[in-house]
Amino acid sequence: MKILICATEYYPHGSGIANVAYNVVEQLKKTGVDCVVCSPTGPDIKLGTQRPFGILGLLFYWYKVATHFKKSNTQEFDAVWLHNPLFLKESPFNNCLVTMNATAYGQANNRIYPLWLHIYKIISAKIEKFSLSKIKDSSLFTGVGTNICEELEEIGIKSQNIKYIPNGVNIDQFKPSKQKQYLRNKFGIPDKDLVFLNIGRLTPQKNPLKTIEVFEKISTQVNNLTLVFSGKGELKSDMDEDVKSKNLDNVLLIGYVDEENKPDLYACADYFIISSLYEGGEPPLTLSEAMACGLPCIASNIPNFKIVEISNSGIVVDFSDTNKSAEEILNFIQKDNSECSINARKYAVQNLDWGIISDNYLNEFSKIVK
Repeated sequence: MKILICATEYYPHGSGIANVAYNVVEQLKKTGVDCVVCSPTGPDIKLGTQRPFGILGLLFYWYKVATHFKKSNTQEFDAVWLHNPLFLKESPFNNCLVTMNATAYGQANNRIYPLWLHIYKIISAKIEKFSLSKIKDSSLFTGVGTNICEELEEIGIKSQNIKYIPNGVNIDQFKPSKQKQYLRNKFGIPDKDLVFLNIGRLTPQKNPLKTIEVFEKISTQVNNLTLVFSGKGELKSDMDEDVKSKNLDNVLLIGYVDEENKPDLYACADYFIISSLYEGGEPPLTLSEAMACGLPCIASNIPNFKIVEISNSGIVVDFSDTNKSAEEILNFIQKDNSECSINARKYAVQNLDWGIISDNYLNEFSKIVK
């Protein structure tokens, strides 16, 4: 089988889309599938620009894809895998699988952004709906979250053509470690504190300022706690100011940590905490990694995090109620949560390993080939 993969980002550049595309491709190659990757950075075909400049840059990439492959012979590919495509004209591909890592429609409906950005999401959602109508009716769709699958139906995609395939994780790379104290020195984290870790973009969607607010409540009742944020984003300066104004010396913003060092950072933590208002992935990438590392998880009560309750690997709380969520988290961390740690790792191994995820995608490609 020969598959063409078209994505606006690809490892080592990018995040969610790059992560799914790269890891599934690497697994497919092991089974003998011939994969050709087209992205702004290749590695096989380079189109578009590495700096997408918002939706205009994304539209430019898909315009280049449509132009390039309309002139090329697409018959050499048994299937084509498109990640969040935005075709303004008819798609040049007949035999495609479309994977949506998030939808602008869902982000616009959740109203989690400032007004100017909300308007941008509404415009993006209209472009997205129009673009998906240009995909051939015979195409199959997957969403990395059940909410994305529901959003695709609301956009107009037939339900029988949609399947949920979750985000995966490299369980050999992300795993429990016994070097916690040694690795904390590497990142400048207090070696004897109880450490909460949040990894992700510092954006309104991720709601990190609320995490700080709740953590402040908890740390007034328990000594020797540290909250660590790793990531970058538009809320970084607001978070710096918030931490400084409240004299929260136990909140550390350590910036972006690359993929190579992420497993070591997870190994430093006692708990993973995430207070997102909206997510595309179910589970999102960082939650998958945290579970694979055996971290008990504390998450907001949105559908994407129900996996925490299903796997009995932590708790979900309503972060909008600061006092109640702080009380629930406080009660949780005062118990022995070793079972949650075991359950988190077990669930990741049995359900989220990239080998399992790639088999699901291979099944969809097989349907297209038939």
